[in-house]
Amino acid sequence: MRIISKKPVGFTVITTLCLVVITLFATNSCDKSDIPPETCHTVSFTPCQQNKLRSGSESSDKADVEFTDKGVQITHYDFEVTCDFTTVNVTHTFVNGVLNITQQGFPNQAKCICYTDVSYTINGISQDEVNVIFINGVQVYCHNANNTLQGTEWKLVGVGDLDKITLQEFEPKDCEKCYTLLFDTDSTLLGQGVNNALYGKCEINYIANNIHILIWTGTLAANLFDEELYLELLNSVCRFSIQDNKLLLYFDNKHNYLLFKSLK
Repeated sequence: MRIISKKPVGFTVITTLCLVVITLFATNSCDKSDIPPETCHTVSFTPCQQNKLRSGSESSDKADVEFTDKGVQITHYDFEVTCDFTTVNVTHTFVNGVLNITQQGFPNQAKCICYTDVSYTINGISQDEVNVIFINGVQVYCHNANNTLQGTEWKLVGVGDLDKITLQEFEPKDCEKCYTLLFDTDSTLLGQGVNNALYGKCEINYIANNIHILIWTGTLAANLFDEELYLELLNSVCRFSIQDNKLLLYFDNKHNYLLFKSLK
């Protein structure tokens, strides 16, 4: 999925604080027996197509992200729904700069599939607050004004889940020198566990914000407290984002993340 700058046309946006419901119906491009009745006349939407709305030369399933004075406006093109849908339920969580959006067509029971463009605004969220946006687990936006990692040093704050508000802190919590990372170059890094110095290599793609880390201990000392888990999670990260002196390293199919604060 990639961000495009095309302006959405023909949408009426309905928003609530924690739930956005966009009522739509399928047109005769789907099987007529599966077309739901016309919904509220105040709602606008694109026709539901049996084939994806973009040409074969274009990537399908795109999202347009635009920040306005009201909040963040999302337009999701070629969103897959079943032909019997009458609404699209949109819920979100917003934690540590991560906006995680879930879209689901409803009632989602028919066997036939069609595609539509969905548009809505989530109020009260500014561009300065948002680090990364996911829709149904797929990243559609990342705000990295200066995303280079070379020469940066970080300390772990905790482990987060896109579905939860709280962070899991590692033990010992009062250890200032524990769980750090230093990217001395774009391909090598240093760090500190609990009682072990850490050394590693990394591959970073700044265009796609992908990162892969291979890190190990520099001594034979036993892994104390959560040090072994720290190493395991670092070795499983696949994506990163930076904003406001915070580094997020995503793992578990980008559903969980390690949150770091900047040390310099």
